[in-house]
Amino acid sequence: MKYLDRMARRIGGRPYHSAISTTFAIEFAALEEAMLPQLMASGATNILVIADERMASMSLSDGSRLPSQLGRDYALASPPIADGLFHPKIVLQLGRKGGRLFVGSANVTAAGLAGNAEAVIEIECGDEPSPEGEIVRAAWSYLHALALDRSKSATDAINWTKDRAPWLRQKGEARPMTLEDGTVMAFLTNGGRAGIGQQFLDLVGDAPVEELVVVSPYWDEDLSALKFLQQQLHAENISVLLDVANVGFPVGAVRPPEVEFRQLPRRLTGRFAHAKIFIASTNEHDHVLVGSANCTAAALGTLGQSKSNAEACIYRRLPAGRAAEALGLEESLGQDSLDPEELIQLGQTPPIPLEDLKARRPGFFELDGDILTWTVPRGIPDRGFIRLTDGDQSVIDSIAYELGSQSSSLTFRITGGRRSAVSFATVEAGPFISNRAYVTQRSALRSRRREIATGSVAKAIEIFDANSDFELWMHQAADELARADLSEIADPSYSTSRATRSPRTETKEQETRFLTYEEFMKTRVPDERSEDRQNALTGKHSDRIRQFMNDLVGQSKPPLKEDATEGDDSWLDLGDENEDAHTEVGTQRAEASEGEHEDDSSHEIWVDAKQFEKMVALYVDRLTTGEEPLGAPDVLRVRFWLMMLLHKARTAYLPNGLEASTEERGWPRMAFRVISSFFCGKRPPVRRLMIAREYTSMPADFLECWATVLWTLDAIEAALPPSPKADKFLPFVRRVRAEVAKVLGLTAFELGSDTVVNLRQAMDRKLGAKLFVDVDVDVDVGVLSLAAQTEIVTGAKNGKQS
Repeated sequence: MKYLDRMARRIGGRPYHSAISTTFAIEFAALEEAMLPQLMASGATNILVIADERMASMSLSDGSRLPSQLGRDYALASPPIADGLFHPKIVLQLGRKGGRLFVGSANVTAAGLAGNAEAVIEIECGDEPSPEGEIVRAAWSYLHALALDRSKSATDAINWTKDRAPWLRQKGEARPMTLEDGTVMAFLTNGGRAGIGQQFLDLVGDAPVEELVVVSPYWDEDLSALKFLQQQLHAENISVLLDVANVGFPVGAVRPPEVEFRQLPRRLTGRFAHAKIFIASTNEHDHVLVGSANCTAAALGTLGQSKSNAEACIYRRLPAGRAAEALGLEESLGQDSLDPEELIQLGQTPPIPLEDLKARRPGFFELDGDILTWTVPRGIPDRGFIRLTDGDQSVIDSIAYELGSQSSSLTFRITGGRRSAVSFATVEAGPFISNRAYVTQRSALRSRRREIATGSVAKAIEIFDANSDFELWMHQAADELARADLSEIADPSYSTSRATRSPRTETKEQETRFLTYEEFMKTRVPDERSEDRQNALTGKHSDRIRQFMNDLVGQSKPPLKEDATEGDDSWLDLGDENEDAHTEVGTQRAEASEGEHEDDSSHEIWVDAKQFEKMVALYVDRLTTGEEPLGAPDVLRVRFWLMMLLHKARTAYLPNGLEASTEERGWPRMAFRVISSFFCGKRPPVRRLMIAREYTSMPADFLECWATVLWTLDAIEAALPPSPKADKFLPFVRRVRAEVAKVLGLTAFELGSDTVVNLRQAMDRKLGAKLFVDVDVDVDVGVLSLAAQTEIVTGAKNGKQS
């Protein structure tokens, strides 16, 4: 099997959006040049590597070529350091429609990926129930527990994967599974009640073992693991397969009398035999164990949980005689045994200085925007400096630190234009100099994660890529992208109200990941900084809609507790709106070109106001009658409909557009319905809005929507010509503005942020200039004056219009 080539394949052409790999040794050059391109070719943009912390630290400090993509294109995490080694070798690739699992002996090094003789088992599954799916889910559960909460970036990667592979939500069981061909498979790890060795013995059972075959590059000096297997299995014969040019077996140790030595297949000559294989053959079956576990007590888990390695293996039960054929070992087992006297054990390689690496570990660094978080390891001096460097080791910043008595993490604000170039860090305190640490650019990783669009989703994205103006039928594409994005909060386990009806084991974990808008506003930090603001649509297909709307206006990419006694909301019923649900509304292109115009083709466009009214009514009905939690794509849809209506308003440039009137088919009335249906009423949908707990300040895409809402309300007042109907309608507009201000609760800093001010100025230039070319407006509609800001902030605090 060409290991790397297999990683690039897609099942049925479907991409894998995520990949998680574990390793003991790691070479970043091999990872970035050989393995990452293959994982990316499979579709993965969310890649997490889990490696032994000491070995990763050594690779960053031993003079090897430093990584250039670490912390930007892929995340790295390490489990807590234990007495044993972190030694599993797993690659798990996951998508919406299935997964692929590799378990074997190959480290993420040049030798492991291409040079050594390794043994790797590959398992594929779809999203439908299957034994293979249970094995893949068992591996996912193992990796999920390893990585979750090790760092924010690792948690991001795990949650992003889970949100986009709903078939993983059913927990896999690490138990033997009978496959369709009658063979048996199990995913085995150390750390449970029994180690891998004992689990293997239990699966072999009481049937007499005729032969035990072992391939292992490393052994106990006293052969305690081999002796343990012999004592438990009572094998009549033990064949140890060796590379005679590189004998790692302690030939001088006392060994069981049943042991015979045989040479590995000639085709492996010249390659270091790093494979780990155990075959216990009975009269009926071959019991096979392949994975990361050497024939040592630490690897097989016979030393107990505290001292055993973390390992992962696949068990297979095959018909008798099949294992040697499947693994290509017939040649070796058919040969005469080797003379032990002729075997020469090579000298021992120098031990890895694990304790020294542990003593100089620097901890973990994550940079999110301009906030650097340092997870402090034990043993670090109380005072010192953190040196931040770029990929060429040029110093970008030097930060003094001082640990408190309970400091497990510290945060620092990094200023300057080069913080995006920060790649590495070292901790220096007098004579102490830590090993080099990498710095994860968390925002870069978030931007990197994006599912490859296929099918209807790809076609929907193409619509926004190919058009330079709004068309009514685009709402179908927007809905398609929103449906594809909302899986992370649409599952019942995310919603407190729905979880009581459909309890799940993950409910508590999922609820902690999201806050209602009201909860978010109580816990957020209303930071006055406007740069590096997060975008809740990052990595979602709907972000293309956001870019489309920002491009149109020349803006470059860069709920309350229900109380039945709150008051009478009947003021919102204007008396002449038809609130009946539109259950079947055919979507047709609402704009058709008729006639010819010599100067401006926009004069030829006729906007079908009747069709707009129907589509807005359908949107409002679905929004107000639904009960599911809402997310960032739903916020985007509010902005989408407002921008659609504003772009299709009647102007000198679009004389056949939607008229500025209080009639049902006037753009002000329809825009008012969109806004009031989201923010107002006894059960306003905004109360169902959920925001990920990770956001500490208002996300940029949310602010853009709120700015659009406020701009639109201002525009409605400015655009309506004086009339008795307008005099009756405008008080409702002002009351909705007060309600919106109360619900949003924005501070003056947020209203004055670059995100809000730049967008409103852009809307003034692109939309206001057209809408109000014939209207006498003394001040800019979009840019809030200090008085207007004060009104909104005061309204949010008092719950009423100032």
